[in-house]
Amino acid sequence: MNASERRLLRILALYALLLLGLHAAAALLPASWAAFWYPQKLIGPQGRLDPAEWLWSAYPYTYLARWLQITLAGLTGAATLWLGFGCTRGLATLRFPARTRWQALIALLSLPLFWLGRTVHTRWGDAYILVKGIAHPEVRLTYNWQAPLDTYVHAQLFHLGERLWGWTDALPAYWIISSLAGALAVWTLLRLAQEMGRNDVERWLLFGIPATLGAMQLFFGYPENYTIISLLILVFFWLAWRFVQGRGSLWGPGIVLALAHGFHPSTLVLQPALWLLALWVWRRREANPWLLLTQLLLPPLFVVAGVLALMTAGGHGLAAFLGPEAPGGGDHRWWTPLAAATGEWEYYTMFSRGHFMDIFNEQLLTQPFTLGTLALLAVFSFRKLPRDIYSGFLLLAAGAYLFLILTWNPDYGGQRDWDLFATAAWAMTLLMAYWLTRTLSPPALLRSGLIIIINQALFTAAWVYSNTLPWEWPA
Repeated sequence: MNASERRLLRILALYALLLLGLHAAAALLPASWAAFWYPQKLIGPQGRLDPAEWLWSAYPYTYLARWLQITLAGLTGAATLWLGFGCTRGLATLRFPARTRWQALIALLSLPLFWLGRTVHTRWGDAYILVKGIAHPEVRLTYNWQAPLDTYVHAQLFHLGERLWGWTDALPAYWIISSLAGALAVWTLLRLAQEMGRNDVERWLLFGIPATLGAMQLFFGYPENYTIISLLILVFFWLAWRFVQGRGSLWGPGIVLALAHGFHPSTLVLQPALWLLALWVWRRREANPWLLLTQLLLPPLFVVAGVLALMTAGGHGLAAFLGPEAPGGGDHRWWTPLAAATGEWEYYTMFSRGHFMDIFNEQLLTQPFTLGTLALLAVFSFRKLPRDIYSGFLLLAAGAYLFLILTWNPDYGGQRDWDLFATAAWAMTLLMAYWLTRTLSPPALLRSGLIIIINQALFTAAWVYSNTLPWEWPA
């Protein structure tokens, strides 16, 4: 390791220790501090946020027994210190499972893990509305412009379960689809890591870093609209890698992304990244421009037409989309206000402590090391950063998603409604992992990757465990 890599590694270790300290101290932080960060409208008697949980990204750690909190933090902290400051010799690396059948077996074995760790409550986002609305005899929620195909698929599975097994709500439908999507996501990450990594260390880190994100909670039986699109986003990035390596056409990522639009329109922010691939291949004069336009335009147009036909058949056509089901949350406002929070569901402005703290909490919960590590790489390894098309593709995808989560209506993204913004973790974290593998020497790469993985795994395990515990809506 050179001096620059040692500095990066030590700063990363200190940052990890800071995050460990935040988690260990979450139960001890005064609830009165909430008033500094959040407005009274949000934390008051009629607000949506319990003042005691103002650091809501670290609060799931408090669900563990206190002795276990301290023990796990101590062991993880010791390993972090050793990797960052004390390790002076090489570390052995297990062989990555390169064969397809082994990867399929690992993905299959992950399925019981996702099922056993499934979410048992409807506390987050629109989970309660979806789970109860789909099953309610007077509502029968099936058509929903906020997530057209997602709601429809879950509703159809519920109707089957209702007939065959007497389901009383749609929670089992979400459990099944989410867990299956998790196993498929594991397989996709294994395939992507196998093809993108140049050796076993790179492959393990390209798999392990995204696989330990807090965003993985979406695959633990999560009852919301963002599980299927997370799987499709990962498949999109994998097929895009294959495309730039000359092992596929633009039809693959284009069709997958178009399907993702049908399941949730937030994925539209990935369209510029797809067009960048088309521009790259066109400038290399390796494809007919009219064929490229067909591959870019035909899949989304076909999906949009299909979704419109489906929604119209269900009595929720364009009039519903432009009216009561228009995007933008409860007040149909799209963006975080710049000057004044005047809407019923607006709690703070763009450049405010409340907005900063919600973004900080969301990042710490879903991808605690991603933005910090990207910043460290930009400072200490800027000249080594890859300038290839896939790096630019991921950078554009990550930048578009970062813009979305920083500006979108806090009715969607704030107040612990973390799940929509969690989908941004896939683009940004894959970019971070890709940059790590292309800039650091093997010793620095392995140690920095292990620091990230062991700390993320601890935080995510606590987060998943906290959602396996029952929670009742206040009377």
